[in-house]
Amino acid sequence: MHFKFQQLCPHVFQDQEIESEVWNKNFEISTNERVLVHAISGKGKTSFMYYLLGLRDDYTGEIYINNKALHSLSVEEWTEIRANKISCVFQDLQLFDKLSVKENFEILPSFASSYKLEDAKEMLDKLDIAEKWDSRVGTLSFGQKQRVALIRSLMKPFDVLVCDEPFSHLDSQNTQKCIGLMEKRLEEEQAGLILSALDSKQEFSGLKTIHL
Repeated sequence: MHFKFQQLCPHVFQDQEIESEVWNKNFEISTNERVLVHAISGKGKTSFMYYLLGLRDDYTGEIYINNKALHSLSVEEWTEIRANKISCVFQDLQLFDKLSVKENFEILPSFASSYKLEDAKEMLDKLDIAEKWDSRVGTLSFGQKQRVALIRSLMKPFDVLVCDEPFSHLDSQNTQKCIGLMEKRLEEEQAGLILSALDSKQEFSGLKTIHL
């Protein structure tokens, strides 16, 4: 999956002079590329993620997916992209608190090839939270929820994995375990990665950094 950005700028920054490798620039993110979007808080990391996912449009400029402008994509095209082409971990996680961990996996539109529900529980075990399988998500800590949201994203088919600060509430040991699972799935899908973080040191192989 190929992304092209042309003079993208959030409305809130339009009257400001900002130094950025993203805002008001032309650049591309190619298939299989691994990119870290790095910035301190308040520079628009989450906005950037929402823009490329077509979830917000409070910006000037243009974004293209596979040479097609985002604003021209139909509902059916977006449904296909979100079901099979892009998998996401949002900062707010977008889990269903009233459902169990298991039920949050069961509502996925599809599982990746050769994966089934039991594989999600095995991944949870690797992250030391398999005992939460039947627990209501609302009873979990935020760090536990982050691990559930990450594994849920890995269970889908995808061409690119988009993660907005997915390790913010994890210790270094759990972060490393999560990175290992992500590396495995990226290799299996031959997929790209777009990751945002406050920390510029992320231990993924082949990661290219762009600064907001």
